[in-house]
Amino acid sequence: MKKLIYSVLILLLISAVNGQTTKYAVINKSISAENAKNYDKAISYMNDLLKENRNDYLVNLRLGWLYYLKTDYQKSEKYYREAVRVSSNSVESQLGLTYPLSGQNNWSGVRDIYKEVLKKDPLNYTANLRLGQIYLNSGDYKNAKTLLEKNNSNYPSDYETNISLGWTYYYLGNKQKAKELFVNALSLNEGDTSATQGLKLVQ
Repeated sequence: MKKLIYSVLILLLISAVNGQTTKYAVINKSISAENAKNYDKAISYMNDLLKENRNDYLVNLRLGWLYYLKTDYQKSEKYYREAVRVSSNSVESQLGLTYPLSGQNNWSGVRDIYKEVLKKDPLNYTANLRLGQIYLNSGDYKNAKTLLEKNNSNYPSDYETNISLGWTYYYLGNKQKAKELFVNALSLNEGDTSATQGLKLVQ
């Protein structure tokens, strides 16, 4: 009896290992197809895995990304939402969901996701930067300043944060601070058109 139980356990272990081996082998094939820009083939590999486990977080996340690359934003949104459902605490799946929503010009949805991410991760680089830029572009300079300053404090050498915060300060009337940030932006990205334009306005 002990030999029988031992044999069954060995078979189950081998089956589990083979299943995992198959999973990463298939995902690697999908990545190779993606790198070759054969998105349909890359998606096909992932759909094969999805048949075995519809609640596989990584597979749903990857399908969301692949359909986004294919510019099928509705399907991309569907799979990113599935990834969020499977792992509700995942920040990366929520950030991923902003891609197809942006592709569909659903900016209120994008804004809501960034706010949710910041509740979980107040210092999240992407959420602070992108939501700050959304506020900047909509003329809400006060909220833009709050988020972009937070990012600038954590990532002082980040080009996007410097240029976005520079324009925020410019529109708030603080030309001296805007000038410092435009200079930083030019130091990080020589010849940048936006920073050059901003610097001329604050001279």
